[in-house]
Amino acid sequence: MIHPSTATQESSPSNTNISNLIFVGDSRTVGMQSAVGGNDTWSGKVSAGLDWMQSTGVPNIEGSIGNGSGVVILMGVNDLYRASSYLSYINEKANTWASSGAHTYFVSVNPTEGSYSNLNSDIDSFNQQMKSGLNSNVTYIDTNSHLKSTGFSTTDGLHYTNDTYNKIYNYIKSNL
Repeated sequence: MIHPSTATQESSPSNTNISNLIFVGDSRTVGMQSAVGGNDTWSGKVSAGLDWMQSTGVPNIEGSIGNGSGVVILMGVNDLYRASSYLSYINEKANTWASSGAHTYFVSVNPTEGSYSNLNSDIDSFNQQMKSGLNSNVTYIDTNSHLKSTGFSTTDGLHYTNDTYNKIYNYIKSNL
């Protein structure tokens, strides 16, 4: 396990001192928190989207954000049609957080299977819009491609097994 204080990111050496990981996200984030445990800070809610993120999710964690924080955002699957609104909000928040010494990471929306597999083209479109529209204060972490290339398992087509949640978590930490 890589501890946040030793995590590195090739593209931005200034992020090598992440000492406080803060996650904000939807039901998939709730599942990941349950699977990985640990001492990170979490703000997640089942069926959450951008409105919850703005009204509750981010306000719940903003008091924890400061120098050395890595804010990890895992949102979007519940409102894939709102990429431009996510971009505006995340870019604005990332600028604010950067001024206090924190770095923001946006994690791609991950693939689905079974009865949810019809979402995958919308997920790919959302991810592409996010990747191309995030500002320089946000690092995009492409867990979607990683899962597609290495494999993943779900419990219901949308939510992952504990092994897959751990795989996602470890990939995020290895890309800080």
